[in-house]
Amino acid sequence: MTPALRLGAATRALFVFEAAARTGSFSAAGREFNVTQPSVSRAIAQLEGELCLRLFDRGPTGIALTPAGQRIFDAVSQGFSGIAGAIAEAQGQLARTRVTLSFSSSFATHWLLPRLDRFKAAFPGIELRLDLVPGMLGDPPPHADIATRIVRADDPRHHIWPFAPEIILPVCSPAYLASRGPLTDDPSGHVFLNLDEAHGGYWQSLLGRARSGQWHSFSDYSVVLQAAERGEGIALGWVSVVSRPLRLGTMVAASDKTLRTGRHHSLIAPRARFLAPVVPQICDWLAGLMAEDLAAIGMDQP
Repeated sequence: MTPALRLGAATRALFVFEAAARTGSFSAAGREFNVTQPSVSRAIAQLEGELCLRLFDRGPTGIALTPAGQRIFDAVSQGFSGIAGAIAEAQGQLARTRVTLSFSSSFATHWLLPRLDRFKAAFPGIELRLDLVPGMLGDPPPHADIATRIVRADDPRHHIWPFAPEIILPVCSPAYLASRGPLTDDPSGHVFLNLDEAHGGYWQSLLGRARSGQWHSFSDYSVVLQAAERGEGIALGWVSVVSRPLRLGTMVAASDKTLRTGRHHSLIAPRARFLAPVVPQICDWLAGLMAEDLAAIGMDQP
């Protein structure tokens, strides 16, 4: 029987050999395995006998790898590193059955949550954790697996999936539109629902004049849209959030005015973290649903 075929009996000795070669000491290797220095020495001698090779030169000042020992140590180290990497990846994949999403509360409420049943059917066994932002979006938290943000297409920090153009339009309920009429150049007869002061510049761009009419301010954009959907007034609708209500007809455009900023919302995943295989699948699935919405409401063209 050749030495290569007899390695199965020397598996533990290979671990001891790797520790001794890495630390340069039989005593240090013994401490890693909670055994004595003579025990390590016997294990190495047994391995050398199995392989018919001298792995270490022993001297009064310590041990040193022989050329053969160095070649075997390099191979064993590479093998152990590969095994450790495979184990870490497998453990990571198992642990990633929970996927954390960093979305705005408005997007989650008006676009994602009504589709949870479809998500569960498409991704059985995946548990979602929603990390929601009530106002304007900042940098995603480091623990998020997927986020919606406006980023540069070449941002090196993220894996990026294009999602939706930033198109903003006044939206309201069909009942409000029927009762008050469309938003015209004279907004004085309308009620406006505003996200504190964050939307002021966008309203100015759309209305093109000093603010008039009745205004109500909120600190949560999701509540702004809920009030608009209930017929309380006109809100600014980001198409990435209101595409589904517009498609279903629960919200309608309050005028023919739109604001195209030239920017794009993207789905992003941090490059600094392990990318679970399911993350690109989820991003592709979400992007596909958004593309269907945009096509249905005629917003898929630049």
